[in-house]
Amino acid sequence: MHKYSIALLALVSSILFSCQSSPETTKPTAKAEETSAGREQALTLRSQRLQRQSDFCKADTCAKVEFQYFMAQGGPAPLRDSLNQYIRRYLLRQQLTNNPDADLTKQGNAAEITAEEFLKQYAQSRKAFPEAATNIGWQLTISSDVLYQTPARVSLKMNAVGYSGGAHGYDVTTLQSFDSTGHALRLTDMVTDTVELRKLVEQEFRKVRKLGAGSFEQQGFYTQAGKLPFPQNLTLTPEGLLLYYNAYEVNAYAFGPTELLLPYAQLKTLLKQRYRPKSD
Repeated sequence: MHKYSIALLALVSSILFSCQSSPETTKPTAKAEETSAGREQALTLRSQRLQRQSDFCKADTCAKVEFQYFMAQGGPAPLRDSLNQYIRRYLLRQQLTNNPDADLTKQGNAAEITAEEFLKQYAQSRKAFPEAATNIGWQLTISSDVLYQTPARVSLKMNAVGYSGGAHGYDVTTLQSFDSTGHALRLTDMVTDTVELRKLVEQEFRKVRKLGAGSFEQQGFYTQAGKLPFPQNLTLTPEGLLLYYNAYEVNAYAFGPTELLLPYAQLKTLLKQRYRPKSD
């Protein structure tokens, strides 16, 4: 397998966002204090952006970095800190695509560290192989989205698109939900019966992929003991449980990713009570 495919698999498996004092006059009323406290406790995910490019850029021969990610502010400290740590780790792990031995413990701005490492790898490649076609069009783009945010949970989607040589680039989506305590939710945290859930997933997978009744293996998909594995990335959304299979998880790169949405009405009691919409 191509070295970049191996690095991408590792990246997917390892598979993630003033106040000013006023002169004292009269003491705020209790109602005003409660309103102020409510504002301070509200969790906000502020979008951050970073753009960089290599020193040498001529036509398509260039390396470009563009990150859009979130920084959590306000809200309960456990949730805020958990989100920021998750996003930081996500950004730092992008280095693993080109450098499996990258130091992920560096202190400082994670976006800056990762961008600097990517441009450094490009400079080294140009120096070592000045005529190589792989010097054309290196890129690393990260985008982020908040799929769901309530006082009880936050769901993030992060996407990394990159190319740094090889037969093709990569496009990897990462999904993660957090509860109000900052706990990163796993599938077993949210569902009551993974056996029954797998039946729904396989049924929806066949529908989305327009597969016949034959085995998944016969139709070009990987399985575990004959069963379709759950994806590494899933999250709660306002509509239901979103599941996302990146390329390479259950098929060859050419097949592309597979996205499934299981509505809450379809999940019914398979989803634990606290994760169902209040209307249920």
